[in-house]
Amino acid sequence: MSNIDITFMQRELARLKAERSGSDSGQGGGHNGGNGTNNGGGGDLEARVAKIESHVEYMRRDISDLKADVKSITADIVTLKVSTSVAVGKLENIDTHMVTKGQLSMYAFVTLLAVVGGGWWIVQQYLAPILKALPK
Repeated sequence: MSNIDITFMQRELARLKAERSGSDSGQGGGHNGGNGTNNGGGGDLEARVAKIESHVEYMRRDISDLKADVKSITADIVTLKVSTSVAVGKLENIDTHMVTKGQLSMYAFVTLLAVVGGGWWIVQQYLAPILKALPK
């Protein structure tokens, strides 16, 4: 660094210190309330606090609404859990007691066999003697 740079930096540091000490109106590090007036809070401090208090009241109301909504959602979730468990129980019951395609086809085959066998027996018992009695 050259001697000129150090001199410039020392002047800027002195200027910044002077600005800071001039704007500091008491404790709190020279806060000006964010409005650029350097008045340390000024006369509109009460209005800003009232506005913040109003916002806090709205936030409290919204939080209480959210709490009620959460309670309602929790009740709905419990209802859904119960309904789901009932549905799962019914599905398991259907799964264990439902007739499969193989079983159904076997039942149909046995029924068809019984009907055909019964028909054949009827033909043997009643139709055969009638056919023998007919003249040739």
